[in-house]
Amino acid sequence: MQKTRAKRELKRRQTKPASAGLPGALSAARVWANVGRAPIADIFVPSNLFELGIGTVWVNRSLPDGRYAVAGILVDVFCLGVKNVLYKIVDAAGYSTVLARIRGNPTESAEARDPSCARKLVEDALAYAKDLGFEPHADYRIARLIFGDIDAGACPVSFTFGKDGKPFYIAGQNDTSAMQRRIVKRLESRCGPWAYDYLVMA
Repeated sequence: MQKTRAKRELKRRQTKPASAGLPGALSAARVWANVGRAPIADIFVPSNLFELGIGTVWVNRSLPDGRYAVAGILVDVFCLGVKNVLYKIVDAAGYSTVLARIRGNPTESAEARDPSCARKLVEDALAYAKDLGFEPHADYRIARLIFGDIDAGACPVSFTFGKDGKPFYIAGQNDTSAMQRRIVKRLESRCGPWAYDYLVMA
């Protein structure tokens, strides 16, 4: 009898919906789907972004329950567009920690920016990279929801991508040798010889 009950219990667990027992995860997913309507808390863009070629654009919103939606979008303005993404929902204490890290980053000199220009910068960089054959980081499909009602068309600034008039790929520390070769090969195919520059690790 006990074996029979055990088998029934095992079968019940195996057929249980994947979402069961994960109310927190489902709640977070629902909240993130609506973050674009929440008030903007802070937006930061590195002041030296077009000197370094890469930097993080931060778009943060304050949620009705006192938490914050945070999206950090690593933008490569020289070549790859949206290279990496971080997005999460944090409490007030967690948000203070996020702000301290943003403002304390010695490489990126973060400055507050107009929401419309932050969105336009990211989306224009993405379009530039797509024209070269590079897709944004997979997590961007979720992180982009934070832009919500921000109107990129309201930004009067025009951004120029690449360096010295052509794409310039700078290999990051996490770019494998295979990835570097694939990117350079794609640039060669799209741009032709001498129409792009690159700097890769030996």
